[in-house]
Amino acid sequence: VWGVSLRYDLGGSHPLVGRSVPDFEWVDGTKVGELLKGGTGLLLDFDARASLRTLAGRWGDRISYVARDAKDRLGLSAVLVRPDGVVAWVSEAAPSIDDASQAASRWFGEPVGRRVAE
Repeated sequence: VWGVSLRYDLGGSHPLVGRSVPDFEWVDGTKVGELLKGGTGLLLDFDARASLRTLAGRWGDRISYVARDAKDRLGLSAVLVRPDGVVAWVSEAAPSIDDASQAASRWFGEPVGRRVAE
């Protein structure tokens, strides 16, 4: 039994936020589930935007950037996925870099270079 109907209240307004990420499939047959094996979060960018690549790079040790178009993107343009496979942020239109950055900070801490030394 898989918890498909399970939804965590993560505060996002999109119905996919807080749910397990759909197992998007790319043209080459690769699926999201295979990419989650790396133990990092994923920033799925279905339109390969330089701004999202740069944003993901700020969390390069904790977020893997994936720029590919899915066979069925479900009307989405970008998705931030936690390492446990739960969707943390979604964009249907041109993504707000501020919103994406806030979601990344919430779930992955401060970006590289902005951490306070102990």
